[in-house]
Amino acid sequence: MNIWLAISLVLAVVTVYLFVIEVFSVAFKLTGLVTSKIKFQVASLFTSSGYTTAESELIAKDEKRRKIAIACMYTGHIFSVAFMGLVINLVISLSLVVGRDAETPHFNEWYFIVLYITLGFFILMLLLKVPLINKKFQRFLEKIAIKLSRSNKQSNVVTVLDLQGKHAIAEVVLNIVPDYANEVPLSEMKTLRNLSIIVLSLRRDGRVIEVSKDTMFKKGDILVLYGLSNDIKEAFVNHLKNHKIEEIDKSNEINLINNYGSNSLVEVFVEEVPQELEDISIEDSKIKDKYGINVTIIKRNNEYLLANKDTHIQKGDTITLYGPYKNIKVLFKNYEG
Repeated sequence: MNIWLAISLVLAVVTVYLFVIEVFSVAFKLTGLVTSKIKFQVASLFTSSGYTTAESELIAKDEKRRKIAIACMYTGHIFSVAFMGLVINLVISLSLVVGRDAETPHFNEWYFIVLYITLGFFILMLLLKVPLINKKFQRFLEKIAIKLSRSNKQSNVVTVLDLQGKHAIAEVVLNIVPDYANEVPLSEMKTLRNLSIIVLSLRRDGRVIEVSKDTMFKKGDILVLYGLSNDIKEAFVNHLKNHKIEEIDKSNEINLINNYGSNSLVEVFVEEVPQELEDISIEDSKIKDKYGINVTIIKRNNEYLLANKDTHIQKGDTITLYGPYKNIKVLFKNYEG
């Protein structure tokens, strides 16, 4: 093997090795593992050096972490074999040039391209030692991992942002709304109250939503919570193990758009016109007086219409409503709440 090629490949393997450690660190972080322990865990798994029983339990008792750990160990073995092979080739290449003039390198050779790319990665790794750059890089990898996790929509993603003793500030991406929180205002979520979990903020569609007692969670929300780290995971991840995906009732499908205090902005697909709205205008139905519901926009035959007092609700309409969410369910779902 050409001496310059051997040097380039050794440097490339070392640099990629360090980069892959960063990737696995982010993967463990997304499982809720404490940041201060992550690098030690990854380094131990990559080098197969092992660690104490107390530390190993953090990995062994969690199914997702076990899978990441297995991938980490296999990758570490592959890198070890590749690195040793390249070092041997480097030694052989060096021995071949002893006693004779080394070949003058041509800087346009393809193996120098490998060296240039490696130097670029090496500079990146040096920059990652700067805390601000490292934080932004970690967030970039987290966003990619979260997007990938959203694609399967099989579980919620919990990321520990900070740890204070046994308590944690954690970010939760809601791919699935737990049963206890489905169409339930925050003040009535007994599970969160019993576990003393506090909702600090809620981000929906890129906007921060004000959290109040009437706030309801929606699929795709990003929550920032405070509580015991194990309790947060229990409420938003372990709870879903017994979650059964039920067949959606398509009749008068109700979709929450946003909360505004005690009122909500809601979209309803009308498969069956409620009896109180059948063959009668919005004004004559008195749904605003009875239920506090305002009909704002109607989508009919792919056209948007502004509702007025003479408007009649028809089967197939998609209507936008504003009013108490529970009352909307009473009217359109015969909900008894």
